[in-house]
Amino acid sequence: MKKFLQIICFGMNLKRCLCLHFKVSVVIPTYNRYHDLKECLDSIFSLKNKPYEVIVVDSHSKDQTPKLKDRFPIRFISIREKNRQYAKNIGISMAKGDIISFLDDDVILSEDWLTEIVKPYEDKTVGGVGGRVLPYGTPADSYVEISKKDVGKVFTNGLVIGNFDLPADDMIEVDSFIGCNMSFKRDLLLAVGGFDENYLGTGYRDDTDLCLRIRKLGYRLIYNPKALVWHKFRGKKLDRNWAYWYIRNHTYFYLKNFFRNNVLKLPSFLLNMFFPPRDYVLKSQIKLNMDPLLIPTVLKGLLDGYNTWKRSSFKASITFKGAYKRLNFVP
Repeated sequence: MKKFLQIICFGMNLKRCLCLHFKVSVVIPTYNRYHDLKECLDSIFSLKNKPYEVIVVDSHSKDQTPKLKDRFPIRFISIREKNRQYAKNIGISMAKGDIISFLDDDVILSEDWLTEIVKPYEDKTVGGVGGRVLPYGTPADSYVEISKKDVGKVFTNGLVIGNFDLPADDMIEVDSFIGCNMSFKRDLLLAVGGFDENYLGTGYRDDTDLCLRIRKLGYRLIYNPKALVWHKFRGKKLDRNWAYWYIRNHTYFYLKNFFRNNVLKLPSFLLNMFFPPRDYVLKSQIKLNMDPLLIPTVLKGLLDGYNTWKRSSFKASITFKGAYKRLNFVP
């Protein structure tokens, strides 16, 4: 019995040592989500093991969000810019941890989240770790069945299979993560220049783009289903605004990352833009009310995504010397 208890204690201490070995900075961009952010922070500071620091980057909220800096031990940064990619880059600039994790302001963390998100980093070839995401209020064994068992898979025609609710038994090497629950080594984020701020509006595909750039450095990305969060996902409605940013950002993503070396995949890419794959529709809970009036919106999204790609020259946004100069504080 004594030996059994010693083994249990050793396992618990090992988990604690892993969390102490890696300093984890948590970055949360937010805007006008006081209640959601409060519940998110409650879950963070209720973890079995706490992160090294929590950085909230607020885009000048008009609600009670700023009051949370007096309630929680967080680093609260207020900026004027409402670009989420800019906000996350500011978070990277300010972070002091070895690992930087990015969370949406409306997620609730499982109690072992920190332990599980750092575990794969014991392997030095791992550059990023992402976790499982379930809709808020669903049990931990929930899963939306789709035709493929891939997770975080990116194809050269621009198709991305998420499947980030997959309840796998083991960790899986992937191409990309979902942005509301992912982490990377800080030095790699600096090396690739942080998030590409050309992704505007909903910021759709900024996470996938970052993952591909980390992989190009030769590092592996690992999906750990035990690093679980619940996301207050309310579903999407296929209106003009959502459709525009979906098409515009995904077009930029495809052209930037795949077009030059895979020109023959262009027809397949265009087909997916007009008719999203059924598996994607199931996972995202999009309400498909296809309206002929959306066609001009889709065409505008394609054109603007193309023009963004043609005129953009993505440069490193994050540097040690220039980081603080980019801060745009609200007085």
